[in-house]
Amino acid sequence: MPLLRLYATATAILVAAYALLPAHLNRSWIFLLVTLGVVPAVVIALRRAPAGWRMAWWLLLAAMMLYNIGNSIWIWLVEARGHSTGDGSFAELFLTGGSVLVLGSALVVVVQRGRRDVGGIIDSVITAVALTGILWDAVLLPALAGQDATTGRQVAVFTNVLVMAGTLGALLRISCAAEEQLAPVRLLTLAVGVSLFGNVAGALAVDPATGARADWTNIAYLVAYGALGCAALHPPVSAVTQPGETPVDDLSTARLAYLGTMMALSPLVGGGRVIFELPTDGVLIAISSAALIPLVMIRIARLAGARRRAEQALHRLANSDPLTGLPNRTALVDALHSALAEPADLAVLFCDLDGFKPVNDRLGHAAGDELLIAVADHLRHDLRDGDLVSRFGGDEFVIVTHGADAVEVIADRIRALAARTLQAAGTDVRIGVSVGVAHARPGDTTDDILTRADMAMYEAKKAKTIGTLSLAVG
Repeated sequence: MPLLRLYATATAILVAAYALLPAHLNRSWIFLLVTLGVVPAVVIALRRAPAGWRMAWWLLLAAMMLYNIGNSIWIWLVEARGHSTGDGSFAELFLTGGSVLVLGSALVVVVQRGRRDVGGIIDSVITAVALTGILWDAVLLPALAGQDATTGRQVAVFTNVLVMAGTLGALLRISCAAEEQLAPVRLLTLAVGVSLFGNVAGALAVDPATGARADWTNIAYLVAYGALGCAALHPPVSAVTQPGETPVDDLSTARLAYLGTMMALSPLVGGGRVIFELPTDGVLIAISSAALIPLVMIRIARLAGARRRAEQALHRLANSDPLTGLPNRTALVDALHSALAEPADLAVLFCDLDGFKPVNDRLGHAAGDELLIAVADHLRHDLRDGDLVSRFGGDEFVIVTHGADAVEVIADRIRALAARTLQAAGTDVRIGVSVGVAHARPGDTTDDILTRADMAMYEAKKAKTIGTLSLAVG
């Protein structure tokens, strides 16, 4: 924190000095001091990041190098060569390359911290294409056309705004999706947002006589560099690229409204400008619409798939026992209710483990859970089609089966279970099984057949012996 405070204070003084000193003085050294000061800050962040999680910082470091080269060329053109501005010059290549690397760094953060958040990346692209389309068509293109800007200048402005909008979308995704709000991520988001503002303002605030960009727009870039340096020096910076919470995607009304708005922005704005006979980039509208529609459809399909998987998972949780994975009592009752529609040769076996409580008391609940899992695995092994094994509750299991010889087949399997030595907490244990059998009768309800099977099980339990099968028919 002391290093962060020192850096923030020094940067704030330099930005204030740049803003307050008269424009005719040589203030380029202040600008370069601020931009160069970010480089060691990013190097410190790179060293703090755990091995294997440094790619984002390597990309950001490369971006800062390109930015500084571009800024140096820009200043050299203005100060040494007497150009009115460095915009549209060779410097733009380095500045645009730096912006692309910043986007790459943000996407690495999305992939690593967001646990390969493909949805977040798609959202970032949608945001970039939609916002850039509307900014370009409604604001930037008319302004640049009025300035007689060169094609190279127009391409540079468009690319920078597109890349910065995508970067901002990616960082906002990380910020909004995470329960833990990391200060470095917020500062990175601020830096990119201010830089995007600087790019747009720099394209608009131009002296019509000289073509020079308004000097105050440089302050936006200085603030962005300062926020980036503070993000790199903030103590929890090492956590920025480490896996965070898995982003939750939900096909909500708000998300559908967002996607619909992003898809409609360019056509609406472009169509409105055509109606009022204002200059419109029809090619851009066509391209952006052609890009956005499939992206939005893919995003909705992914969200719908996520919702479907979540519903299936909830259904499994509601109908399965969390310990053994067997169908629970609710699923058993539903299946038995359906099976009673054709009760011929239908039988229910109500099983209760003998000797389970002593194992649970002597070895602990974890050992008891281990024993229940072993019993469940044995009972469901080689299960016939149409048969159902469920955990009714506690150490009780219920089996629903069909067929004339089905009860004897399952009784043999349970007999083998009672004869086995099972493992619980590394200890050999033996259990017995008391089984009550009830055959379906015409007009039976689920309660009728389960009650008879339960009562028969208690009859069988009267003759219980550890390591044996006790079976009674009710």
